[in-house]
Amino acid sequence: MEGSFTTETQRTQKTQRFSFCVLCASVVINLFIGCASSPTAPPPRAPQWNVMPASVLDSFCSSLRDEGISNATTINVVKTAQPSLITPLTMQSLSDSFFYHGALDSSRAAAAATSTAAEIPITIPTTCAWRGIAANTATRYSDTMTLELSPPIVNPFSRNAAGLFARIALAGESPTWYWLPLVSRGETWTAGRLTLLPYRQ
Repeated sequence: MEGSFTTETQRTQKTQRFSFCVLCASVVINLFIGCASSPTAPPPRAPQWNVMPASVLDSFCSSLRDEGISNATTINVVKTAQPSLITPLTMQSLSDSFFYHGALDSSRAAAAATSTAAEIPITIPTTCAWRGIAANTATRYSDTMTLELSPPIVNPFSRNAAGLFARIALAGESPTWYWLPLVSRGETWTAGRLTLLPYRQ
């Protein structure tokens, strides 16, 4: 009887182990099928604007106030977004700012960004004393700062991110460069926190 009881116990244990193995295999297979059938994540996107909204310059106005620049101080702003601000050097500085350590071909990154960048008009609000000027005329205003903005682009160095470059200089000399992140809220885009770029032209 003892030998029979032992044999029956062993059979029960084997059956339980087999059932457990089948269950584990089923879980693994289901996970694999789930991963294989899940939709591919949508590619990162940038705003598809025909006109840059006033909220972009509103964000800069707030940042300038934080730096102690009065609302009454006249600041030139180039009236159209400038794809020429997207260069291998600015893309390199953007990657440095986001501590990107992957392989980087800054020329290819700049070419990819400019391929979809358009020279769109910029809406100029009244929150600061903005004065719209034509491109390449900043040197005429020797005592006035001039702000230039790039078209919005995908940030290839951060997951699902977009933004634009900004260049501000006095009479075109010693410019300071910034990155303004743009955050998607459905079909609406809001400006994030302005980031100083480690780039000096």
